[in-house]
Amino acid sequence: MLDWYARQMIVGVGNPLYTDDGFGPAVVSELKKLSLPDDLKVLDVGLAGPHFLFTLIAEAEQPVERMVIVDVLDFGGSPPGQMTKVSPDFLANEKTGRYLDPHSWGGGFKDPLTELSKRTEVIILGCQPESIAISDIDNESEDVDYWLTEQVTMAIPKAVQMALAEVGVEYGTTIKSEEDPHREEAGRT
Repeated sequence: MLDWYARQMIVGVGNPLYTDDGFGPAVVSELKKLSLPDDLKVLDVGLAGPHFLFTLIAEAEQPVERMVIVDVLDFGGSPPGQMTKVSPDFLANEKTGRYLDPHSWGGGFKDPLTELSKRTEVIILGCQPESIAISDIDNESEDVDYWLTEQVTMAIPKAVQMALAEVGVEYGTTIKSEEDPHREEAGRT
């Protein structure tokens, strides 16, 4: 079996150069920090990758059972950072264009997504973006991994939780700190 294949998959779609469009890859980055089951694959499929990935999976001898797609999705949510869950049918049948993201779900991905959903349970988790303009953050900045707006950045933990729930993985809310709050100097009261 190919190394990208797993019984269940979570894929992040997006282009980190376009501010909140980097949401899918940012969620995947957080998921990769976790210990996950062997039958779950987490991939950042970028912008062009989804079309080819969906086609490969749809044509594979053994289909992926469940795929969760994480991306920005302009569904009219307010405030930015709000999450929604939609089906491929919903996106394929959307006539107003309201649910289109920067990649045009209704355009380039509509056919491969429809074909994929015939063999695989597809769940789409979308985050309402604030901005999908090209980032103006200095590319030499070392203090940012993704150029997301603050409200969309705050939606990452919720998206991680939602994605893992969709594939049946329990996820706690452990907070890691750089400092040990229990460490004190000896003799100090």
